[in-house]
Amino acid sequence: MPEPEAAPKLTARQAAFVAEYLIDLNGTQAAIRAGYSPTSAGEDACLFLKDPKIASAIERGKAQRNQRLNIKQDDVFHEMSALAMSRIDHYVVTDDGQVALAEGAPDNAMAAVQSIKRKKTVKEDREGNVTITYDVELRLWDKPQPLKLTGRHVGLYPDKVEHSGPGGGPIPVEMLRSVIVDPKEVHE
Repeated sequence: MPEPEAAPKLTARQAAFVAEYLIDLNGTQAAIRAGYSPTSAGEDACLFLKDPKIASAIERGKAQRNQRLNIKQDDVFHEMSALAMSRIDHYVVTDDGQVALAEGAPDNAMAAVQSIKRKKTVKEDREGNVTITYDVELRLWDKPQPLKLTGRHVGLYPDKVEHSGPGGGPIPVEMLRSVIVDPKEVHE
């Protein structure tokens, strides 16, 4: 059985860039943290990310991290979908002030809950009857960003838009000519 091809060697600074890039996927900041000049870090990062050796090292690093964390693309998409598609009617407040999923709510709907605040009020009337009420505030995570990301994932917002001319052909270009007129000549 043939041995897998060895990864191309990176310089120490290139390897540092890869390690730093994998932290937050910010090329400019990764270049700065790897010791490159802040004034040219953005340009350096663009060049590094286009370099096949560095791009390959980044992809290997991402794959290793995903394997260590046992994260798959579908897991991320399911979580993002829960945030994007959450609705307040997915939740009910029980008699004891707890928040639960409503009938028919998606199984992962609780992932969309940002916070729950409960206030318990106990009142006793003159006859000694005790009434307990719960004031519950449920806050869901904001939806715009998860909706945008989910939309991009399903092709609603393409990364690239191409324009074409009639029948899908090239866009016709007409040559325009401009003439500069001396204002003095116009009034004569």
